[in-house]
Amino acid sequence: MSTNNSEYMVAIPTDQWPALRNVYRQNWPKDAYTYFMLNNYINWARRDPELCKREVRILSVDNDWSEHGIYILEDKSDYFHVVHVDICSHAEDMARLQLALSYVDTTPYTELLFRDKSCKIVKKHLEHLGYIINLKTCYPSKYYHLHQDDCLRLEVRSRNDFIMKPLNVTDAKYIDDAWKYKSAGSLYTIVRNIKYNLSLGAYEPNTGELCAWVMYCELGTIAFLHVKDNFRRRGLAEDLVRSMCHKLAEQGCDATAHIEDTNEASTKLFRKLGFQPREYNYWFIKADYDA
Repeated sequence: MSTNNSEYMVAIPTDQWPALRNVYRQNWPKDAYTYFMLNNYINWARRDPELCKREVRILSVDNDWSEHGIYILEDKSDYFHVVHVDICSHAEDMARLQLALSYVDTTPYTELLFRDKSCKIVKKHLEHLGYIINLKTCYPSKYYHLHQDDCLRLEVRSRNDFIMKPLNVTDAKYIDDAWKYKSAGSLYTIVRNIKYNLSLGAYEPNTGELCAWVMYCELGTIAFLHVKDNFRRRGLAEDLVRSMCHKLAEQGCDATAHIEDTNEASTKLFRKLGFQPREYNYWFIKADYDA
């Protein structure tokens, strides 16, 4: 079953995105995920307005979005069509969120991202479309948060054994090949994040080999953290995260990350640095169900 009633939705223009983002500042830090995700797209729109005109739009169910915060964000390219959905207000507005979801054209999208607080409504929506949903198969990831003041308290250690510098778009293919969730659109996602966001790589000084990396992704989180097998147990992951936390704090942002419970190494590292778990977020990948 598919719906296409997007003409009933209200488009939120880019110059109003900060107002939508600020709705999610009211209940801090409970809604930090949506705040920083929207903040990332705001920064992209300022840096490259044509990118967001071409690939990103934000819709709401009515003109009262500054009160209830309901939005549908579509991020689409030639490789993917990702839909984000959220609501800021209380339970009485969940019916509006359900209405907003019913207006979404489900045919083109490849992923639907949603939070713990809205999972009951989203699950009901997906089941109405004919999908049998088990949240355990929707890639549940715990959202971790560290305030910018705490980021600045982290010691950033200098290293002489590696060159630490921002990633280059020429590194993207290498990173994509190592990515656990490599897909048709993941290379483009990585290139876009390197181009527009903070990133950091550890390079072997003699050969220039990229040994470890991390970047700030479109979700407003520290992501893609990876250390090659033969360079592990040297503290590279921790040093990369410490540096990223400092850089984010210098830009006025808290540091956040999504970590699956099965990723014990990352969970241990981020908790060691003071990150606190806030909630679970979920990814509905349509291909998993259409296969």
